[in-house]
Amino acid sequence: MRLICAILILVSASGLVSAQGTAADQTSSSQATRSMVMLDSFTKDELPDAPEPASMPEIARFQKMKGMIKKQINHAIDSNGYPNLVEWRPLTAKEKFQVFLHSTYSPQTFANAAIDETMDRVKGGHLNPAYERGMMGIGQRYGIELSTNETDVFFQRFLFPTLLKQDPRYFRNPDLRLLPRILYSMSRVVLTRTDSGGETFNASRILGSTASRAISDLYVPGDRQGLHPLTGCVSFDLLRDAGMNLVHEFWPDMRRKFLHR
Repeated sequence: MRLICAILILVSASGLVSAQGTAADQTSSSQATRSMVMLDSFTKDELPDAPEPASMPEIARFQKMKGMIKKQINHAIDSNGYPNLVEWRPLTAKEKFQVFLHSTYSPQTFANAAIDETMDRVKGGHLNPAYERGMMGIGQRYGIELSTNETDVFFQRFLFPTLLKQDPRYFRNPDLRLLPRILYSMSRVVLTRTDSGGETFNASRILGSTASRAISDLYVPGDRQGLHPLTGCVSFDLLRDAGMNLVHEFWPDMRRKFLHR
């Protein structure tokens, strides 16, 4: 009898130990599961999302501007150039503003800035201590010249033409003979059409260039200020624009002859 009781006690004790071990295992497994759930929740809720590269918007804008410039260059190559004089009609203020917007990214504006930067180097601008040396300095001077040309575009193509009721556009005159045609083209920097159809002094171009150069004196580093440097810059701008008018006048003829388009 005593033997049977001892056996029952041993069996009960073994069962109790086994139950405690199973409960401990379950508790440990439950704790591990809760830890994994908490870690996963922390990972999803607390950790910040991976940041996007900061340069992506700038790259997108650069690609957009590059595509716009390429489109304008292709348009300049493939088109017939500026309209003929027989196609003239007056512009409204809104249409003059559209002319200004188009000119801000036209190839001529960027080409004018490159010409101005080259002339700046010829005159010794590369020795200006306010700029870096080498390619960095070229980029700085080109940026300054581009800003000045964009200001030119605003004054010459929109503000003064609107106030003075003048036409800011250039019109070709292919019906003239060669020499009169050259003289006509170059004279358009000092002569233009009014909104009523007559010809007048191109005050919009002169005043626009003068105002733009005067403003540039406020932010261009190392430039000489005063009336004499200002008149020199305006005179160079007129000569440069006269050369551009020759390109506008004769490019369609050259395009047909050499590119057969």
